[in-house]
Amino acid sequence: MTKFDYYQPESLKEAYKIMEKVKGEALYVAGGTDVIVRIKQRAMQPEALISLRGIEELKGIRENGGLTIGSGVLFREIERSDQIARQFAALHQSARVLANPQIRNVATVGGNLCNAAPSADSAPPLLILEAEVELEGPGGRRQIKLEDLFTGPGETSKEPEEIMTRIHIRQQPSNTGTAFLKIGRVSQDIAIANAAALMTMENGVCKRCRLAVGAVAPVPLRLKSIEEKIERQKIEEDLLQEVEKMVTKAVSPITDVRSTAEYRRAVSGVLIKRAIREAAACARQ
Repeated sequence: MTKFDYYQPESLKEAYKIMEKVKGEALYVAGGTDVIVRIKQRAMQPEALISLRGIEELKGIRENGGLTIGSGVLFREIERSDQIARQFAALHQSARVLANPQIRNVATVGGNLCNAAPSADSAPPLLILEAEVELEGPGGRRQIKLEDLFTGPGETSKEPEEIMTRIHIRQQPSNTGTAFLKIGRVSQDIAIANAAALMTMENGVCKRCRLAVGAVAPVPLRLKSIEEKIERQKIEEDLLQEVEKMVTKAVSPITDVRSTAEYRRAVSGVLIKRAIREAAACARQ
């Protein structure tokens, strides 16, 4: 494996100083579950890694009308959070099926998002919740919509010297349900396709709909035109069949070692249909 320097700052300020010292030849790492594999495969060869694991500013889950999740929060923490399970079920469900318990004990939500894999399990739930992320660097702090973070497979709008510090989620109306579903080759595998739905229901009619899919486009994808189709409608089988067809036309999957493009296209529509049913049912409870 390629040799590299390894730094363990204890604050954001210290991390920025180290990045300035190495002049952009370093990478920030959180859990490191993906970066280390890619280095071993020689897919990347950084001169230095700057670990964010010891920075307390990036940890913690705080309620503030909605929810603020530190980028260094582990998926195991999300999985064990009763608050997230109650209020943001789709995010909780995605954490439960991400990889395996060993990975969930070290992988962070910020790392999963910044890795920008089209199949990232945390992305669709956070997209339907219209999450925003804070990016901070030596030049200051900015907050952007999560959907504006992803620019391509493995690519983001985050500058190299910036660190994602927090994820912000707004509180949802009480008559809102969310759901997340995924298909992998085996349980807890990288997703062949995944999907999330948010439904706000009133008297059997959808007042607000948010849909997102992953692993079927260059980036995790909001399905905004399909959301508009569902809003102000009753969730009946004819509508769901039409939605399924619309999803298969909206996605642009690829064939790789995990699946064919044809299968991904077909299953994405099925997953969205099931997620809508599940989210609508939760909203009515």
